[in-house]
Amino acid sequence: MLEVKHIFIGSASIAYAILGKNKIDLVIEMGLGSSIGEWWQVAKRLSKTHTVLLYERAGYGNSLPSDKERTPLNIANELYQLLEQLEHEESVTLLAHSQGGLYAQQFARLYPQHVKALILLDPLSAYDNDFKTLLTSVEYKRSGVDKTGGFKLGYILSRLHLGFIIKKIMKTAPPFYYYKDFSNEETKYILSTLTKPTFYKTAMEEYRLAHREEEISGLKEKKDFPDIPIYLITHTSKMAIREIIEFGGLDEVGAKKVEEIWQELMKAYLALSHHSYFTQAKHSTHYIHLTELDVVCDTLERIYKKNS
Repeated sequence: MLEVKHIFIGSASIAYAILGKNKIDLVIEMGLGSSIGEWWQVAKRLSKTHTVLLYERAGYGNSLPSDKERTPLNIANELYQLLEQLEHEESVTLLAHSQGGLYAQQFARLYPQHVKALILLDPLSAYDNDFKTLLTSVEYKRSGVDKTGGFKLGYILSRLHLGFIIKKIMKTAPPFYYYKDFSNEETKYILSTLTKPTFYKTAMEEYRLAHREEEISGLKEKKDFPDIPIYLITHTSKMAIREIIEFGGLDEVGAKKVEEIWQELMKAYLALSHHSYFTQAKHSTHYIHLTELDVVCDTLERIYKKNS
């Protein structure tokens, strides 16, 4: 049973759930276009040893749109405002996936006293624009890096009330492509989210502002990053190369080039802290939380052993 609550934080009404029995000590920052339905089983498992805050950023799922721009700074501040109204430990671990990694990094810079550690799953890098300069126009187009096309199509279909087409397409796309065991309720929740024009508008705005240099230039600087542990977990290259070839249509040489750049950009996070740790998942591509959750659990165990 998905028990979702709502709370007003000043700029928006936020949908959230708390799984666990104590004060919040683990916060999940989801990726671009994700919803509570996608992460419910993950949070449920993690709640066996932690108290987990699972929330939808403004404009996603059952959260209302914010009156503030979808910049990393505003998103990090909205998470802070949410936490301020909930019982949480003085410092929490942020588990962030994909574009959520950029927001988790921003939060850590703004509120270092509230962050125990960052666990970053295939995080979006502040250097992501480098793809455009390091790849040819054809390589970039076929790499799958640029997410705007898919969101624009979804926005058009949702505005035309063609949700049934979206649902049919998305049942074979991520996250369903990687995970087949969502409950009926979780599936309904995810697909319902994907039929809302606000969802696509928000995702496009998040993506655009996560690549606007004036918004992300400060996230490249090591000097302002707090002395907290970073645990970087990336996908396995062999599987990613295969998917780039299959879905993007690049040849093997081009796919390997994309993958090498992708891994290097993510590893830029390791330079931010003197306490950085790197793991490459052995059986996963981008949706590590759905395909190899044990890696995440092992990392959390390492963090809490060090602090016990």
